[in-house]
Amino acid sequence: MQKNINPVDKNSPEYLLKQVAGGRYSLLLILIFTVVNLVLLLVDANRYFLFSASVPYYFTAFGMGMDSAFSSGIGTYTITALVISLMILGVYLACWLLSKKHIGWLTAALVLFCVDTAGLLVFSYIFQTTNLLDILLHAWAIYELAYAIRCAGKLKNLAPQPETPAYNAGPEIP
Repeated sequence: MQKNINPVDKNSPEYLLKQVAGGRYSLLLILIFTVVNLVLLLVDANRYFLFSASVPYYFTAFGMGMDSAFSSGIGTYTITALVISLMILGVYLACWLLSKKHIGWLTAALVLFCVDTAGLLVFSYIFQTTNLLDILLHAWAIYELAYAIRCAGKLKNLAPQPETPAYNAGPEIP
């Protein structure tokens, strides 16, 4: 029995566009989950979404820890850390918005997320924590962004497709 399977043409413009959109979507999810994580941290919900940027979260958590050591409630350290975290998220948002027209912004987001992953690894090493699932999801996000950039490069290098003439049913009537 033979199955009728249509293989995916991984060099077709449709496929490449879909992969670029997938990379941008991953970037948007990272941004959204990071914002949610910061809100959950501020309300002390003891929850954490993994598919997010780690540096803004841990930076804000560190600020909260400094404030709780010296005073009660949200203080100067938390506010300062939160402002810096929101600036980092602003860069992610700019990368997502501007990557629709210029793929270089997706490359900037990839570099920023690689730095974030390095921060996660340093945090995991210093505090002797096991963040294996978080590290694996960071690796997956890096792959998604890198693959989207690769597909965008392929898409840019594709030769323009010649227009196929429409079916001509006969001479044009003036």
